[in-house]
Amino acid sequence: MFKKFFLFVSLGIFFASCATLPTNTAPPAPQEVVVKVQAADPTKVTVKEEAKERVNKSMEVPNPEGRLSQLSFISKDKAFVKIFSGLSVADVTRLWNDLCVLENNTEIRDVNLFINSPGGDAFSGLALADQIERARRKGFKITAHASGIIASAAVPVFAVCDVRLAAPGTIFMVHEAALWKWPGRETASDIRSQNELMHLLRDRYIGKLATNSKLDKTKWEKLENKTTWFSAEKAKDWGLVDSIE
Repeated sequence: MFKKFFLFVSLGIFFASCATLPTNTAPPAPQEVVVKVQAADPTKVTVKEEAKERVNKSMEVPNPEGRLSQLSFISKDKAFVKIFSGLSVADVTRLWNDLCVLENNTEIRDVNLFINSPGGDAFSGLALADQIERARRKGFKITAHASGIIASAAVPVFAVCDVRLAAPGTIFMVHEAALWKWPGRETASDIRSQNELMHLLRDRYIGKLATNSKLDKTKWEKLENKTTWFSAEKAKDWGLVDSIE
């Protein structure tokens, strides 16, 4: 949503356990396993002579999923990206990294974006929408799959995709922007500056929705003036969803 967001840092604790063989049990005979790794460019791989003598058995480990960022992966000729939480700069960074990898290191241009988000940082939502539009101009096809909730700052992210698919129970929501501030002293110029910011955010937000739906700017402004919840069926009627499935 267009609200303050918090950064949570989780610390993972890893436990390792080791087992010892009983004293009366002989250790198994050593086994050598050599894993064959396919290089990105096999023509530029060299093997030292002494290394060739040690390679007498090999096996190939299939790797059908080429991993991108933490919430993304590759399967066959498609990339899959997930946005399953409140939007933040971390989502912007991950999507930017993933699109760079796909553009520079692969021939994959088919990206499936799975969204279930209550919104979050307004700037991050608009930045994600900008990245998707930029990727489309470069030849990417972005298919959005909505489920759960698509609200606030997540709505333009969904709206700008090439194909917009929604699960039947998906709930959408738009509302006006809000500023969250710590108590403190503000001058008249501070308030005027904040008002300019809010108008800029609103214009960009409404512009994304009006450009990618059947409703014009005036209609979206009326919906955005109050908190408006609507179903996937209504979103389809308004041209925000292409198909419900």
